[in-house]
Amino acid sequence: MPLHHVDPRFLPDIWPIAAPLLQKAIDLDPEVITIEQVEYSVRTGRVFLLVWEEPNEGITGAVTVEFIDYPRERVAHVNLMGGKGIVRDYVFDEAKKWMRAYGATKAQCWANGTLVQMYEKMGMENTHQVMRIKL
Repeated sequence: MPLHHVDPRFLPDIWPIAAPLLQKAIDLDPEVITIEQVEYSVRTGRVFLLVWEEPNEGITGAVTVEFIDYPRERVAHVNLMGGKGIVRDYVFDEAKKWMRAYGATKAQCWANGTLVQMYEKMGMENTHQVMRIKL
C-alpha cells in the first residue's frame, strides 16, 4: 500500500487516473481552482502530486501538496485530497513521512464544514481562521 510522489515527467501516465479523484475535491468548492490549473501546477513543479496505491486495486487516492517557507518553519500545505481511503491513519502517516523528507516542519490544509471534524479526528487542530476580501 505505497504512497508515490509522481515525478512531473510521468504525469501523462498518471493524470487520467488522478484527475477524477482530485476533481471530486474541486467539486466541493469549484470557484477556487480548476483541474486544468492543478495539472499545470503539478507539471511545472509548483505543486507535488502524491498518489496512494492499494494492492489489487491500483491508484485509489490522490493528494496535491505545496510547500510554504516561513522564517521559522516549512509548511506542507495540502491543497486537494480525493479518493477512497486517503484519510486513513496509515496513509496520513506515510504522507507525513514524505513531507518531513522534503523538510516540512508542519502540515496544514484549509477546511470548512464537516471536513473540520474529519481532520480533527486525524489529529489536526484548528489554529487559525482565514479572513478574506476580494481585491
